Amino acid sequence: MATARVIHHEEDLNPLQISIPAGGVISPTTYIIANQQQVTFNNNSGSPVNITFEADAFGVVVFNNISNLTTSTTQTPQVNNRTVNFNTDGSTTYPYAIQVGNGPMYVNVDAGECTPETVVIPLNGTIQMASSDGVTYSITWNTNNGNPFPGLAHIYPVSNPQTKPYTATFPIGPYGYTIAVAKATGGGGGTVKIKST
Repeated sequence: MATARVIHHEEDLNPLQISIPAGGVISPTTYIIANQQQVTFNNNSGSPVNITFEADAFGVVVFNNISNLTTSTTQTPQVNNRTVNFNTDGSTTYPYAIQVGNGPMYVNVDAGECTPETVVIPLNGTIQMASSDGVTYSITWNTNNGNPFPGLAHIYPVSNPQTKPYTATFPIGPYGYTIAVAKATGGGGGTVKIKST
């Protein structure tokens, strides 16, 4: 006997509800939503909150920043298949992530510097690293477990067909990395924090 498949139409999805409690610490710290699924931010902290979305590595806006939120507001992602980090305290630290569709979180390498330097993705989330300076970089993972993204050993220029998303296969944790021009030493680096949803 065949099993019936249930197909969810994106327009039928309820908005994801993210609650900001007193103290401003959101749990869970990462979320995965469908393309075009709305997100409702509910401020239960008792005072106005600013929600700041980290600038995308390539200038793409996923959600608009929210100023002085006192109750709730709902937004629809402006793009499909992208991950964005955000915070609720206006700092330059972005401990939370929303993956829209299949992600990925983009990291740009230019002149040996990674932007953003630290990123957060959900468990089993995706990352895509590319260089906008036309240089191919090697990547070394500074972890006891090795590479959390099997196959991601080089960062290629944006237009290279080998530039693609990679899926995290390792458990929750921070994974530091360094980059260097292929067959050279030194260079920048950063951290990928894989968190639970």
